Amino acid sequence: MKGGVEKLMAKDNSPGMSPETVLNGTGKPWEEWLALLDAANGTSMNHAELARFVEQNFEVSGWWAQGIAIGYEYARGMRERGMTSDGFATNASKTLNLAVEQVWELFGDSDLRAKWLDPQLLEQTSATRPRTFNAKWLADDSRVSVNFTSKGDNKSSFAIQHRRLQHQDDIATVKAFWKQRIAELVKVANTL
Repeated sequence: MKGGVEKLMAKDNSPGMSPETVLNGTGKPWEEWLALLDAANGTSMNHAELARFVEQNFEVSGWWAQGIAIGYEYARGMRERGMTSDGFATNASKTLNLAVEQVWELFGDSDLRAKWLDPQLLEQTSATRPRTFNAKWLADDSRVSVNFTSKGDNKSSFAIQHRRLQHQDDIATVKAFWKQRIAELVKVANTL
């Protein structure tokens, strides 16, 4: 769920989620959350401590506690954009007019995957057909996770997360790489 929270975060120096989203979801505006966490000496807490503090002291779910903690970290300069607990991450996704099983095959079948992605780039570590595909990125030991969602008989989507990137500067390069690889994947998908 952390990925879902981070998707709602803004791309500027604000705490993240829109003021309306936070107010509707938690009953408090960002300004109040920031003041409450400042009063609790939030800048001395790590992410887990912040989220635990919010969840234990306020009537919000764990999901909202994570979102408030991430927003606070952004607002107070404790977290850079794209930063996760194990480095930096970027995401890419695509919807195709194929059954989810076929889309999963584009990743899970090594021969089919080799048609759009150099086989020497990653090593599959685990997979659950047709829901997930996980791999180790061999160039730098980062990780690639793909989740698949059926949107009907002949429509589905996949979402790639490439994480454990070493630097924030890597995000743009990796995102551009996946955009180009997805374009090649679509060409292969059109032959199925």
